Amino acid sequence: MGMYITHNSHSDFAEEIHCELLVVGGGVAGVTAAIAAAREGVRTVLVQNRPVLGGVSSVELSEGNGRYVNGASNYIHRNARECGLIEELKNSNAWHYVNGYDACWSQVLREAVEKEKNITLLMNTEALSVGMDNQHIRFVKARGMGCEINYTIFADYFIDASGDGFFATAGAEFRMGREGKDEFHESLAPDKPDAKTMGSSIAFKAFDAGHPVPFKAPAGAYHFESDDDLPFRDHSSLTYGYWWLEYGGELDTIRDDAKIYKTLRDILYGIWDHVKNGGDHGAANYVISWLSPIAGKRESRRFVGDVMLTQNDIVENRDFPDAVAYGGWPFDIHPPEGIFSHGHPGCEPPFIFPPLYTIPFRALYSRNIDNLLMAGRNISVTHVALGTTRVMATCALCGQAVGTAVSLLEKHSCTPRELFQGHLAELRSLLQKNDLLIPNRPVRLDDDLVKSARLQASSTLSFRMMPPDGSEPLQWQPKVGYDPCDMPPEDRRKGQIFTLCGTEIKTIEVLMDNASAVPVEVTARLREPDGNNDLAVAAAKVPAGPGHVIRFDFNLANLQPGRYMLIFDPHKDVSFETSRVHLPGIHRKGDGCYHNFNNMVFNILPAQQPYPIENLHNDFGRYAEKSPSIWISEEGFPQTVTLQWNAPVSFKQLDLVFDTNLDEFRYNQIPPECVRDFRVEAEINGTPTTIVDETDNFQRFRRFDFPQQIMTSKICVQLLASNGGNCARLYGIHVYA
Repeated sequence: MGMYITHNSHSDFAEEIHCELLVVGGGVAGVTAAIAAAREGVRTVLVQNRPVLGGVSSVELSEGNGRYVNGASNYIHRNARECGLIEELKNSNAWHYVNGYDACWSQVLREAVEKEKNITLLMNTEALSVGMDNQHIRFVKARGMGCEINYTIFADYFIDASGDGFFATAGAEFRMGREGKDEFHESLAPDKPDAKTMGSSIAFKAFDAGHPVPFKAPAGAYHFESDDDLPFRDHSSLTYGYWWLEYGGELDTIRDDAKIYKTLRDILYGIWDHVKNGGDHGAANYVISWLSPIAGKRESRRFVGDVMLTQNDIVENRDFPDAVAYGGWPFDIHPPEGIFSHGHPGCEPPFIFPPLYTIPFRALYSRNIDNLLMAGRNISVTHVALGTTRVMATCALCGQAVGTAVSLLEKHSCTPRELFQGHLAELRSLLQKNDLLIPNRPVRLDDDLVKSARLQASSTLSFRMMPPDGSEPLQWQPKVGYDPCDMPPEDRRKGQIFTLCGTEIKTIEVLMDNASAVPVEVTARLREPDGNNDLAVAAAKVPAGPGHVIRFDFNLANLQPGRYMLIFDPHKDVSFETSRVHLPGIHRKGDGCYHNFNNMVFNILPAQQPYPIENLHNDFGRYAEKSPSIWISEEGFPQTVTLQWNAPVSFKQLDLVFDTNLDEFRYNQIPPECVRDFRVEAEINGTPTTIVDETDNFQRFRRFDFPQQIMTSKICVQLLASNGGNCARLYGIHVYA
């Protein structure tokens, strides 16, 4: 079905829209769902009842810079940042920032939506009612605020990304509240079920006026006598508000939204009164400059799908055959009492950090409405599981998954359940082709012509000591302040995790400093990253003074390629030098739930080459365990990668996948590792012909569609410059007929 609009008489301001997909809700999940569908040719309408896109990440509820679009990579997991559309949008936001735009995340989302020719965007438009045919949605009636247009939107399929679950009005089965322990045997569930949820929050901004400014709390403000009235709630930061300023979980977060917002505002005034007038908080010069006009919800309705994801599914990382998204955020389940809880405002410590778990497609469609899918915090999960799936980058993956799925629903004229039963491999391949990769799941791109090509590179980086830019002591330091989110492990020894390409580790060299006046002995141990047993132990003397290359001889042979860990016994006088150069497969041993991006300056003998051009044939995308699935050149530009076939091939689409450092967080900065300028030549009739010539690239995933088939037996990718890194890097080249 194509998209068309019919206008009735001007007097009644009525329009009918006929499309293939209607997405209700313009948060991050709704945006990625709409874009994913539109790029696959689906005629899509996106309805958003706010003046901006982004939901709780928008300028209405946050700093407006996308900083809090969090996901699997924010705590213990490495190389876990979500790619696909959400990575594209984040990098676009960084580009805007470095080119003079601040707090523009909502605008980045809007421009991305408006750029898609297959999307009709209806902002400030409230979905009001649903037209049904048995268990099948036919249309939605909506009204545009300001324009006064009454829309009737007919579609084949519908995605609920509204957060609150608008399509409950269609009779879609849902839950709201907490399941009891007995139902799913979740250790984090309450003993008995109830109607309580996580609460909502209010945001504010403040600035330093440069001189003392008084504050008088308005009538109705709550009173907080001392810091003891705000246990576990750090309020030392005065600029961007407090995530724990939460209330309403014991009410109905939908029906009582206005009441919750007013109460939150009165609570905020009381907290600011305490900060300004209740002791020395360094706030004398600070002035509140902005309050969010609406409350940000964490929880309301959750639809019921063919699978309801539970705590045990996530902790055990259940192997779902229909895995289409993933998460890794901790079980962050806030108490319903919000700020009036005397415990921790997040999940009661110790936090449970799950593995990288998968989300099945069957949790993303309704089990009783046959053309309804969902993305966002209203997917089919228990209250406990929602504590980890609700963060926005995870929701974005779900949005891309269901938006992509609709293109196949249209193609096969089937229901989501029938898609799961008969076309699952096709869905997975299409998601992978669009750079939505699932940890430890094989990538199957059977039509990729690169699989039959011979690959050559101008150079390959040999692993060696990186230039040092800091140092750390071997003696661990007590953590400053109490942070219940960051529980130090029992073993706080300093360590380095690396990937072994061969089968031998004879010697590991480490650049070390000795602050004492005499040589001291240091002990190093080699282990598997998750093991407690030493594979080998080596000791070496560190001379007095800085900058010594210390050799630890392990003499291990017949090892399996894969990940290993070098760990040191502590010593008060010795430190190791560090480097922030990002190398996939190389990262520090954890010390709590936060990342340390300062790698040890070290080397492995025999020499290692973990980044050969053959990595581009890896079947696990970026998630390969035995070797990093990336090619990295030696230092310097230009560099080239050549693909050659024994016989000419014909192609019409070329994808390039660059490195945007899916490990480290660099908000508002274009990843320096990313290739900036590049050129692609194809040998056509014996003549090298430029088919792509790009400058100022800042994206990981670049797709080039050509108007006509190109016949060639040789393609040369010339990598001319990066955004700051000194090596060329490629995760993938894909060529499709």
